[in-house]
Amino acid sequence: MPATLNLDSSLIDTLWVLWAAALVFVMQAGFLCLEAGTTRTKNAINVAMKNVADFAIAVSVFWLIGFGIMFGDSLGGAVGTTLFGWQLDASGSWVITVFIFQTMFCATAATIVSGAVAERMPFLAYIWTALWIALIIYPVFGHWAWGGLLGGAAGWLGALGFVDFAGSTVVHSVGGWVALAAVLCIGPRSGRFAHGKPPTAFPSGNLPLAMLGALFMILGWFGFNGGSTLAVTDQIPGILANTVLGAVGGILSGMLMGMRTRRYADVMYAINGAIAGLVAVTASAHVISLPAAFGLGAVSGVLMVLTSEWLLSKRIDDAVGAIPAHLISGIWGTLALPWVADMALLDSGLSRPAQFGIQLLGVVVCGVWSFGSAWLIFRITRRFLPLRVSPDAEKMGLNLAEHGANNELNQLLEHMRQHEQQGDIRQRIEADPFTEVGEIAASYNRVTAALETAVGHTRVMLRNLRDGVITWQADGTLTSLNPGAEQLFNINAASLMGQPVSHLLPGFTLTPGARHEIKRRCDDKRIRYLEIQVSEGASGSASERSGMVRDITERRQLQEQLNRERDLARTTLASIGDGVITCDASGNVTFLNTEAQRLTGWSLKEAMDKPIHVVYQLLEEASGELLSNPARQVLTQLTSVHSTEHCLLVKCDQSYTPIQHSASPIRSRSGITLGAVVVFQDVSLTRQLTEQLSYQVSHDNLTDLLNRRAFESALNALLNRDDGQHVLCYLDLDQFKIVNDTCGHLAGDELLRQVSLKLKSHVRSSDIAARLGGDEFALLLPDCGLDRALVITEALRSDIENYRFAWQEHTFGIGVSIGLVELNAAQPMQLSQALHASDAACYAAKEAGRNRIHCYQPDDHLLLERHGELQWVQRLQNGLDNDAFRLFAQPIKAIYGDAPAYREILLRLEEHGELIAPGSFLPAAERYHFMVRIDRWVIRNTLAWLGDQNRQSSPPTYSLWGINLSGASLSDADFCQDLITKVSTADLPHGTLCFEITESTAIAQLSSVKTLINTLRVYGCRFALDDFGTGLSSFSYLKQLPVDYLKIDGNFIRNVHQDPIDRAMVEAIHSVGKALGIKTIAEFVETQATLDTLHQIGIDYAQGYLLGMPEPLTNMAGNRIRVMPR
Repeated sequence: MPATLNLDSSLIDTLWVLWAAALVFVMQAGFLCLEAGTTRTKNAINVAMKNVADFAIAVSVFWLIGFGIMFGDSLGGAVGTTLFGWQLDASGSWVITVFIFQTMFCATAATIVSGAVAERMPFLAYIWTALWIALIIYPVFGHWAWGGLLGGAAGWLGALGFVDFAGSTVVHSVGGWVALAAVLCIGPRSGRFAHGKPPTAFPSGNLPLAMLGALFMILGWFGFNGGSTLAVTDQIPGILANTVLGAVGGILSGMLMGMRTRRYADVMYAINGAIAGLVAVTASAHVISLPAAFGLGAVSGVLMVLTSEWLLSKRIDDAVGAIPAHLISGIWGTLALPWVADMALLDSGLSRPAQFGIQLLGVVVCGVWSFGSAWLIFRITRRFLPLRVSPDAEKMGLNLAEHGANNELNQLLEHMRQHEQQGDIRQRIEADPFTEVGEIAASYNRVTAALETAVGHTRVMLRNLRDGVITWQADGTLTSLNPGAEQLFNINAASLMGQPVSHLLPGFTLTPGARHEIKRRCDDKRIRYLEIQVSEGASGSASERSGMVRDITERRQLQEQLNRERDLARTTLASIGDGVITCDASGNVTFLNTEAQRLTGWSLKEAMDKPIHVVYQLLEEASGELLSNPARQVLTQLTSVHSTEHCLLVKCDQSYTPIQHSASPIRSRSGITLGAVVVFQDVSLTRQLTEQLSYQVSHDNLTDLLNRRAFESALNALLNRDDGQHVLCYLDLDQFKIVNDTCGHLAGDELLRQVSLKLKSHVRSSDIAARLGGDEFALLLPDCGLDRALVITEALRSDIENYRFAWQEHTFGIGVSIGLVELNAAQPMQLSQALHASDAACYAAKEAGRNRIHCYQPDDHLLLERHGELQWVQRLQNGLDNDAFRLFAQPIKAIYGDAPAYREILLRLEEHGELIAPGSFLPAAERYHFMVRIDRWVIRNTLAWLGDQNRQSSPPTYSLWGINLSGASLSDADFCQDLITKVSTADLPHGTLCFEITESTAIAQLSSVKTLINTLRVYGCRFALDDFGTGLSSFSYLKQLPVDYLKIDGNFIRNVHQDPIDRAMVEAIHSVGKALGIKTIAEFVETQATLDTLHQIGIDYAQGYLLGMPEPLTNMAGNRIRVMPR
């Protein structure tokens, strides 16, 4: 505004200012329309009333005090001191003209606050706020900026050069700062902001009215800016043009920016964009160009939108957007003035930066003064006057709450509230069919009628419903139980009405959405399970909470049974060693047990819903080709699938596991295929054990060579070939027995291992080496001629001959006898023939002097003789298999006195009804390792027969029985242990058994024989040394053997009566025996002369045909035992 005013202005200037004041008054109507149209209808009257009232308050207070403070003579540039209401003279036309014009400005500043705090600030609190705006806040800052307008000293801010042509800061920013303080103190409207949700957009009551208000404001702004010249000048057209362009720029930018942020053309952003543009150009409308005016308006529109969105993000509720449109745009227009103004027209005498500094100072001072004083006023006022209406009043609407402005809608709502409180839906509301509210009432009546019908239907359903329905209030008071609930709880509903629901359902938290299981014991002691589902009803009603109660006893029992079966199935599936995978009908995996997860490498979570061919992938083991998935086969063929061969399972890490599997369809009770189940086993360990077992079955444990069975299988396969020339070698170690007897079995085992290593070192990779048993080995040389075989075996023989075996302090040399048999298709052989031929050739090598090689020749005399012995192998085997051996007994009688009876058990072989003496088959039995088995047979049957005899009432005549033990049996540790076990468990008195051992056997196995004798003596067994006298060193060993009898070899007995040397030998043996306390027995006593001579010598016992023939053991039992036990 001009710094001074000539009081002699012309009447035309006065008329222009008065006309401008009238236009500014139109802005008041614009504010009313805009704010009433923007707010909700229930608050529109209150907003309009506030606009009317604040105009009255602002004019009154500004007339009395405010005008003097603002334009009176300045007191130090701070406040005016004259021109108060009582000092104004109506005859002073120019002062009164300025007063009228500035009164409109003051009313504008006050009414800005009305829109910002709309819908929540009480009417009286707002009038109180408008009073302080007109009284202090606006006049004081107005004096600082515009003081001295009517003469006298200028305000301190104006004196510094602060320029605000029509009030961007003085009017609009002041109103904006007060509005900001107000909304911060009062807070947002109820329901405007909710946690975690976008701000609620309240519906505007009448947006067309709001847009009309915006147009009124544009019209009024012509007076606001144009009248601020306070004179009719040539600047007025430019000022009005700038005003229009500022408004248009704000409308366009606000609308476009609103479309960018909200994706639609927001009406309020267009309206507030116009206001923002008008406010922005107000400070500099007299000194800027038309483009500058448009630009200021456009920028202000953008700033307005951005500020509005920022306020929403900070939960600051400005009901009409007054703060962005007035405060922010006023600041922008004031600060932009130095940069867009024509400095010549401005004529402030300051540079642009200096002018900007003054403008910035003015903005800051305005903010501090306006916001600070308003905040202080609100803080003091709230102590005695509410700054916010009550929640009920806000919900009801300020039209009715503060002004009693009732209407048809309110009346309809009141009737509806009465219906709600009474709960009587049978009542109807009078409806005027010719009004909109009447149509709503008619629709409400139709809804209540339909609701009445539905409620009646629901009540019938509840009465007939088997499930229970319980309702209660929020405080827990029971309000209803239907008949179903009475039956389920076995109670009378009338006795519980008004009682706490906890009496019926103790111990439960009955919050909405909760589900509880109730266990009740019936009168008949049965357990009943109920389930209650709590839901939320209408707030404040008798049914704020409701519970649906169902009898789930049968379902619970079925569920428990299902859980048990499920747990059992899961435990079973988790415990079994088989992998189990199930899939649905589409082939997608639904389950893997623990073993299946281990074998496939897939976890249940990873494999779930994946195609089964991805999780369970199989390869053919030999070719590596991909196999068809068994589950897919089952789903296609609808039949079970079983693998016959092992295949490889591809794990998820691409490693392989050999498995075997089967797959079957999963069907419902109706036969529908629901999926498939695959069961598979890891055969890695089985295969490994099978291979290991197969290896052990086919190999000798001691030497790791093939055993007899595997060797015979390989030999048989070679014999069945029709081509090639092969050689079979049979090897028997020489002098092995010496090592075994001298150093023990450990040394013998080690020697066999060393020999096997040498055997392996002399054969080709295609050759086959085996240990047949004991110290016997075999070689099979495929595709090898006899000459080449002789070279190989000679090198082997020579190597073994030169080998020296050292054990502890002993060193031994050994040899090997080798028999060779040529095998070819021209002279075919069976397996047994080839083995017999090789054994015969080996035997011939031994007979020829040992440690040599002998090739089999069919016409060889030695081999033919050996071949006769080989025929006994099958006969002995048949004898053992068919129990063809027979037991005989020959008496041994005392020559002197009545010594205890003694009989020797003898053996015969029965074939085709004829008995074969042991001299015919025992050599072959010893040669072919049958003696251990034969001895076992003899001992088993003899002990069984003697046990039966002992259990009879009359014991046999002979109390001592002799049983022969072969050297092979005594060398067998298993046989000796078994013998001890059988004797210790036999039901026989001590002194019943006497075991006979040949002299040569006892000497060869002195240590083990001595141990066995000492062990069996504990069980009352006696021992006889058979064939005594044949050994060269018998006497030296005799004293080491604790035997009871010496059986003198028959070769000395036959001619004892006529051969003095034989007699001398017998006498010597008897003398040694007598000295050692050992009884003597003479064998082969067949003549009386022999017996007499023995009597003369003093021999204790005699045995021979003269004294008794061998007799079958079965004949000695009389009629008691006819069949030999087996």
